[in-house]
Amino acid sequence: MLDLTIDRYSEKNQGDFERLWVPWLKDSMGIVPQKEDVEEVRNPEEKYIRGGGMAFYANMEAECVGVVAVKKLNESEYEFCKLVVHEKARGRGLGKKLVQRCIDFVKEVDGTALYLQSFHQLAVAVNMYQKMGFEDCDAPKGMLVVARTEIIMKMDIGSAS
Repeated sequence: MLDLTIDRYSEKNQGDFERLWVPWLKDSMGIVPQKEDVEEVRNPEEKYIRGGGMAFYANMEAECVGVVAVKKLNESEYEFCKLVVHEKARGRGLGKKLVQRCIDFVKEVDGTALYLQSFHQLAVAVNMYQKMGFEDCDAPKGMLVVARTEIIMKMDIGSAS
């Protein structure tokens, strides 16, 4: 059985977000990351955590093979962003586990909703989001909608208490 953990950001994963996400966007999607994207994945502590969000890392056999960030949008709403699982670890349900960890995080901090941005080319991911309960919606207050976004989805989260 593989040793798999979903961990919060720590020094041991410094650099992993950029290492996984930038090549995925370039090679798999054919998209050059925007300056803001690179700054976010290079500095998850500054760009996500200090603002009330979190970055999560899927570590398999002590190697980081997946990443996702949760960004606080406003008083009670959050967005998960930059989800990627390395190709060698796909097909093991890691994407779903990372999204579930984001949902759990929003519950832990008494958030009311979790949003995401995606595009049609990621049909497998969009289908997974729909099966998990995300629904199409408009952008909420505080969401910076990137130019490549074609789909915005939301999951209402009940209070954790």
